[in-house]
Formats: sequence, structure tokens, C-alpha cells
Amino acid sequence: MAVLAITGCASGGDTAPEAEEGSSIEQMEPIVLTYSDSNVETAAHVTAMQGFMEQVTEATDGKITFDTYYAAALHPVTESLSAIESGLTDITFVSPSNVPELLPAALWETTVSQGAINPEFPMSLIQGTPVQFAAYQDDALAGELAQYDAATLATWGTAPNSVICKPEVTTADQAAGKLIRTPGPPFIHEVEEMEMTNVTLPVTDVFEGLQRGVIGCFMNVISPFITLGVWDEAKYFIPAHFATSAGSQLLIKKSVLESLPLDAQRIIFDARVDLLADILEATLARNVQWANEAPAKGVTFVDPTSFNKAIDAARDKYTEAAVKDAPAGVADPEGFADSLTGLADSWDEIAADLDVESGSPTTQEGWIDLYRSVEDIDWDAYVDALHEFLEPYRP
Repeated sequence: MAVLAITGCASGGDTAPEAEEGSSIEQMEPIVLTYSDSNVETAAHVTAMQGFMEQVTEATDGKITFDTYYAAALHPVTESLSAIESGLTDITFVSPSNVPELLPAALWETTVSQGAINPEFPMSLIQGTPVQFAAYQDDALAGELAQYDAATLATWGTAPNSVICKPEVTTADQAAGKLIRTPGPPFIHEVEEMEMTNVTLPVTDVFEGLQRGVIGCFMNVISPFITLGVWDEAKYFIPAHFATSAGSQLLIKKSVLESLPLDAQRIIFDARVDLLADILEATLARNVQWANEAPAKGVTFVDPTSFNKAIDAARDKYTEAAVKDAPAGVADPEGFADSLTGLADSWDEIAADLDVESGSPTTQEGWIDLYRSVEDIDWDAYVDALHEFLEPYRP
């Protein structure tokens, strides 16, 4: 796959000069990087960023420090790209779904990637995250971000989205006719395969929507099921391998990154790889919490077999359609899709000895055991595998 390293030559801004040849951290002037995020401080990637910032500050002997703004205090998420481009911030969070008109190639990739990444828990996250990071070094995605003087600092996959329903839903046939709130495409295609009806509803209104019957089911990753308290209202939990929420990422101002001495760029790169593992570990902790607490709430874990069959049928159709209808910025959509599969295969080879349990159990006990099994992941070994896999992109 044609790749564009994060410190490549394309740049969308000119606010900082290129690093001088032979320069070093000792010679550089101290710099304060602004980190802004629309999420609260307790979000998994935000807490992981604390470790990243500490690691960079310590490794550069305080030459790089950070100024932080959370909960959209500096700018809304819809203005993340303009904030990077203008220099209002140096690091910020965005998802392609937040700015679909500005990142059409990135939004397209969130659909195409569903056909390449292992859909099972937790491999969609364990494998999907390094594959997503590597994919964003491709010309199509890196070039799109470079228009805004932005580059990917870290991007990650998620566990498969799940569904929780208030009315009894234990098979795909029983799901027919139910009203469901999803995050949007490509999830809509998967629930439509089961003849469910998607309802557009702000996530903050989901709990009341379940209470009033505006929706009968809610799709998302595990964390909102807990934070929104929906497990108090809906009791039928469907852990099928619905699509992942790909493409969420932290951006860094490209011209600023490239102006840093090479040794400083490498410190940031190594810290971002460690950051990915921290994000994953914090995210998977929510699944452990769900396994430990949901049964006491009266939640029933449904056999996902019939749902997975419908999801697989829908996925084959919508990924094929997406490849045929790529945005203008993707010159070789079939080659891009093939490269994603190749990246997944390469990761599987490097990570073969990690011994991560993955699958799709059919019983409640099986799911509880699988969710709890992530506590046994050797994160030091995972970080080593990440560094090996991502070494080609290191400055």
C-alpha cells in the first residue's frame, strides 16, 4: 500500500518552519502545545492522553508541555479542523461523522473497513486499532487531513457495537418492526436487514426515549449503556458483531509536528503508540464492568447467532457498494480495500503470540467470561507488537 508517513512532505499550513537538519531537543526552544477535546476528562481516550502528555514532557526534559481544554471549552467538535488549521489548537479530537462534508474519504473508510477487520470481540478493537492507524498513513486519508494542516496523532477502533432493547428481542426475526436508535451509517444497513426502523434521536434523549416508547432499542458500544443508565430501563442485551465505530481520532497540527527536531518527533511517535494501548485498556475495562454488573441489573445476554447472520449479509452488500462509490479523493478504492485486508493479515502475523481470546459466545455465561478475559491481556506484549507493526511509519 502506498503510504504517507506522518512527517511526510505534504502540508496544509505554514505556521511553523520545517525542522532544521541536525537540530535536537537540547537546541530547541520550549513549546507549549494546546490540547482541546469535546469530550469530558473521564472519557477513555482523554484519561489516556494524560499519560501521553506526561511521557512527552518527561522525555523532552520539559521542552514540550501542554495546555488543556476539555468538554468543548475551547471550540465545538464540529470546528476541530478549523481550530487546527487556524492554530487555535495543536491537538484535538474529531470523528469523520462530526464533519462528513470535510472528511468524505475518512467517512468512506469507516464503512469499507468493516469488511477487513475481524468483527468479533475483542479483536475488532485489538486488531482494528493498529490497522486504522496504518490506514491513515495512506495518501487518500493523510492527504485529506493535510488540507487542514492536520495529521493523525492517534486513531482507534472500537469493540463491536451492541444493542439493548426494552421489549423482548431474542432473535433477528423478533427484532423486525422494532424502533432503534443507531449511530447512523453503516449501522442503519445492518438493522434494516432485520427489518428494524432507525430513529434519529440525540444520545442524551435515549433514556427518556426508551421510557416513552419513542424507541424500543438502542445501539452503541458498552460505555453509554452504563453512563446513560439504560440498563435500568432496557434488559435484553444483544452482543452481536454489529459494525465498529471506526475513525475517531486525535489530530495534531502537521506543520508544528514537522517543525520539531527529529528526536522530538520520535518521542511523540513512541508516546502515541503507547497511547493507543492505554486507550484500548481503558475502553475494554467498560466491558469488564458490564460483565460484572449487568446481570445484577436483570440484563439478559441474548444469543447473537441469528443477528450475526443478518449482519454478515448486510455487510457484504454495503461494503461492496461503498467500494464502487468512493469519493473523488480515493484514486484506487479497490486497492485501498485490499490494502486494509493486507494490513489486518500483517497485524495477525505479528500478534500471533499474544493469545487474546476472541469469539461470539451463545450463552450469557460465555459472554461474561469473554468480557472478563480481557483482564488477562499482556499489555506490555501488546505494546511491543504495536511498536513492531507501526515501525515503518516512525520518523
